[in-house]
Amino acid sequence: MHKVFPTNLRRLVHHYPSTSRAAEALGINRQQLSKYLSGLSMPSLATLRNIAAHFELEPDDLLLPAERFAARWRPPMRIKGLPTQMQQVITALLQNTVQTRSILARFCGCYHVCTPLRSNPDRIGRAYTVISQEGDLTLIKTIMYATSQGALVRSRHPIKVNGIAQWLWERIYITDVQNVGHPNARLQSIALYPPALPSTPFLTGMLMTSNNALTRPIYSMPIVFKRLPGRIPQKADLAACGVFSRDDPRLDPEMMALLDADASPR
Repeated sequence: MHKVFPTNLRRLVHHYPSTSRAAEALGINRQQLSKYLSGLSMPSLATLRNIAAHFELEPDDLLLPAERFAARWRPPMRIKGLPTQMQQVITALLQNTVQTRSILARFCGCYHVCTPLRSNPDRIGRAYTVISQEGDLTLIKTIMYATSQGALVRSRHPIKVNGIAQWLWERIYITDVQNVGHPNARLQSIALYPPALPSTPFLTGMLMTSNNALTRPIYSMPIVFKRLPGRIPQKADLAACGVFSRDDPRLDPEMMALLDADASPR
């Protein structure tokens, strides 16, 4: 315990700007905390419990071997230099990603995503999306093709969009951006409703996007995610993306029925 506890405690305290700030947050005398960190002294059981509770851990976690402790505790994400009010907003969002990570984990995988095109609702765009987790974040990576399906993959220019997911009020909220700072910049939000039955492979919802807002209005569309087998991206699923006529037999009839059941494009 005298060997592993100081190592684990140093990992925790490292995320404070100074030992003094850490001692203040923990309610411990700075000199005493320094003794704990150096291994010259061990805290009482009550103090050990207080330290563990502060970091949302169990006392036994602090006595795990360093490798196991590193896997048990991940440092909180922080963004520095923001105004106080904005810092509170960002912190709340980051904390929510940590707290809801396990809920979002069950939605990780590969998807085909279908939505009508705003320029022509009789045309359906099918994209390829991967939902994955890195650390405490749930990430969304989407590849779309502006040209019709059927052209050779190498001849089609892919549009790649990255986003982040949140779980709020029994819904999945996705925010992604593309080409920020450029004339063709896009900000997009998606709200998805998880199915009542976990075995159902579809997520339905609404997409709201602003694409080059100086020339195009904000608009919304129904959107459907269909989960694909496996969690590893497949070239065939990627090649099957593009733009289709609404009555194209290559489109999933169930996805089309769900799109039609949602609100019409506006």
